[in-house]
Amino acid sequence: MSLLDAELIRETAACEGLSVDIVDETGSTNQALMDAPFGDGPAPPRLLAAVRQTAGRGRRGRAWLSPDGRSAAFSIAFERPVRLEPPPAAVPVAVGAAVASALSRWAPDLRLKWPNDLQRARRKLGGILIECRRGVPAAAPGRDPIERIVVGIGLNLLAPPDAPGIAQPACGLFDGQTLPAHAAETVIGALAAAVVPAVRRFLFEGLAPFLETWRSFDALDGEQVALVDGDRVLATGRAVGLDDSGGLRVQTADGLRVLSGGEVSLRRLDPVH
Repeated sequence: MSLLDAELIRETAACEGLSVDIVDETGSTNQALMDAPFGDGPAPPRLLAAVRQTAGRGRRGRAWLSPDGRSAAFSIAFERPVRLEPPPAAVPVAVGAAVASALSRWAPDLRLKWPNDLQRARRKLGGILIECRRGVPAAAPGRDPIERIVVGIGLNLLAPPDAPGIAQPACGLFDGQTLPAHAAETVIGALAAAVVPAVRRFLFEGLAPFLETWRSFDALDGEQVALVDGDRVLATGRAVGLDDSGGLRVQTADGLRVLSGGEVSLRRLDPVH
């Protein structure tokens, strides 16, 4: 028997058509869903949760640790037919707004650090990883391609133990408390209940319905930041919020720069006293 209860996740999510699968161990829930073969047409949303990930990933290939019993790791795959539509680059903003709203019931101090980090008191609580893949229907190669959007979420339920190579300070959703019974299932179900309709709405209506919510959780608004690529600082400036496409605006000495997700990383600069 798995250590996670799929039926409890399904009941908590209460999303029509959502399938829920549990594995005790996998390399990455995102990768497992990305690698799954396409069917004869777009499949309904599928959630895959793992008790343990051995090769969990964050943005730009960074490792994501999932300590036993102290974290929640899952992904949800969405599929739709496409023709000439570009990949939905701004979906992380819509998902971030939905996730932050859902988690605020447990963590009113939660903030979003662009483009994909969940934070409390400037400590990392979790992260969001969005990946896309396109393929042809299995039994109808002449039909429109299918686009699969995979939303991966890794969340600390309790602060992880110190680990080598993890430089960013971390925290948990239930730090300072006794971990509630079925905490992982409850949190995964609540996030699925928020993410599934958010992605569906984003694909029909675009980003506009989510911008105000995202901005209300913005951890960097007005902060001095450095734009970095690996260990190299490309520029510094002041973060001034999202534009209408979901890009982060940074006022640098050379003018206003708008960053797209995945372009560079951001590091908050501590004020000089």
